[in-house]
Amino acid sequence: MQTAIYCRVSTEEQATEGFSIHAQKDKLTKYAESNDWDIVDYYVDDGISGKNLTDRKEVSRLIEDVKKGKINNVLIYKLDRLTRSVKDLIYLIELFDSHNCTFNSQTEKIDTSNAVGRMFVKIIGIFAEFERENLAERVTFGYEQKTKEGNYTNCNGVFGYDYLVGKGKLKVNKNEAIYVKKIFNWYLEGDSMLKIAKKLKDLNVPTKRGGHWNQSTIYSILTNPLYIGNVRYGVGRKNGFEVNGKNITPILAEELFNSVSDLMKKRKKFHNKKYSSDDTYYFRVLRCSYCNGKYHARQQFQSGKRYITYQCNGHNNNSCNAPGFSHIKIENAFINYLENIKDLEFDKSILKKEKKIIDEDTLDLQEQIERLNKKKKDMTELFSTDEIDYDTFKEVKNIIDSKLEVLNNELDKINKETNEENLTNEDVIKEVIVNLKNNFIHLNNHEKKMFLERFIKEIKVRKEGNDVIIDEVIF
Repeated sequence: MQTAIYCRVSTEEQATEGFSIHAQKDKLTKYAESNDWDIVDYYVDDGISGKNLTDRKEVSRLIEDVKKGKINNVLIYKLDRLTRSVKDLIYLIELFDSHNCTFNSQTEKIDTSNAVGRMFVKIIGIFAEFERENLAERVTFGYEQKTKEGNYTNCNGVFGYDYLVGKGKLKVNKNEAIYVKKIFNWYLEGDSMLKIAKKLKDLNVPTKRGGHWNQSTIYSILTNPLYIGNVRYGVGRKNGFEVNGKNITPILAEELFNSVSDLMKKRKKFHNKKYSSDDTYYFRVLRCSYCNGKYHARQQFQSGKRYITYQCNGHNNNSCNAPGFSHIKIENAFINYLENIKDLEFDKSILKKEKKIIDEDTLDLQEQIERLNKKKKDMTELFSTDEIDYDTFKEVKNIIDSKLEVLNNELDKINKETNEENLTNEDVIKEVIVNLKNNFIHLNNHEKKMFLERFIKEIKVRKEGNDVIIDEVIF
C-alpha cells in the first residue's frame, strides 16, 4: 500500500489537546509500519483550521498526488484532522474511491475499502460538523453575554489601551492615550481623517499593530466608545448594543466624544452629496508617475461652489507623497498634450477591440465582486469560530462592503452604457479618432468619459508646483 500520511494541527489544539505534528507523525508512522504499508510522503498543514480545503496547501498537494496515482492509501490520526465539513468529507471519499485510494483513520479505526467503513465515515463527519457549528454558536453567544455584562472581549487591545493577558482587562497606555486625545481634538479643530493620519505618520507615532495610519484607522478610533468607558457588540446590526464597561478607565470626557460624533454626522451629510461619474471622467485612466498607483476622485465645496479633485490612492495610506490636483488642471494638461500629437489613423478593428474592452471590464468587475464576497464569507467563518476578534471582523467587513458598493455601481453603469450608448457607431468613432484634438473639446462629459475609458489605457501624471504634467498617454 503506497501510503500518504496527513497531519494537521491548529495552534490552540497543539497547546491544549496534545495533537502536535510530531506526535501525529510518530504514531501514524508506527501504525503504517505495523501494517506493512510503504510511506510515500508526509503532508503537513501546521497551524491551519480544518473548516475547509481551499486554504490548505498540503491537502491540495495530497489530492493532486492521489489523482496522479502516486498514492493508493491515505492515513490520518483522526477524522477531524482531515476535515470538519461533511460536504468536503464526502467529496474526498468519492475522490479517493474514484482513484482506487483507500482512507484510514487510526483513532476511529476506519477503513473505507468496504461499504461499512464508508458509512461510518459519513456518520462521524456529520457529528463533527454539528460540533463545529454548535461551537460557533456557543462562542458567539458567549461574546454577546460577556459584553452585556460589561466585559471587554477583544484580546488584542486597541490604540490607547494594552490588554492584560490572563486577566482579561485593559490598562491605559499613557503614551498612546496622549495621541487619542490629540486625534479627537484635531478632528474638532477641522482636520480631516486623512490629514490626522498624515500628522501621526510625520510624528512617527506607531499604530497598535505596526501598520499604516489611514482614514479607516482614524475612523475606528473616533467611533469607538471604549474611550469613554463603554463596550459594544454587533455595531451596525439589528441586535447591536452598547453598555457601560467594567473596570475600564476612560481616556476622554463624554462631552468631547459626543462633540466629535455630532461633527462626523454633519460632515457625512455634507459630503454625501451625489455627483455623476460623468463629471470625473479622468479617474479610471489616471496613473501616478511616482508610484504607478491609481487615482480616486472626490468633490470639495468652497464658497458654495463644487470642485472635483483627483488624489493618488497611495496618498491615503501614506505610501506616496504625490499632491492632488483639480479636474480643471488635468483637463487643460490633457488638451495641451493633444495639441502636440498627430491625428490618429482609424482602424475598423478598434470597434472589436472596444467591445472586447467592455467585456473584459465587466468580467474583471464580476471577478472582483466574487472574490470580495468569498473573502467576506471567509471572514464571517473566522469570526464565528473565534479565530479573529470582533473589531477586526467589523473593520474588514466595512471595508469589503464599501468596495462591493463601488464595484457593483461600476458594473451597473457599464451594463447600462452598453445598452444605451450610441458611441459605438462607426462614423462617430471615426470622426472622434481621426480628428481627435479638435473634437475632444466639443464632447460633453459623458462622451469624454466613454472615449477615455474605451480608447486610453493610462495617463501617467504628476504635479509640479501649480502645474499638472502628463508624462505619457498610452492609447
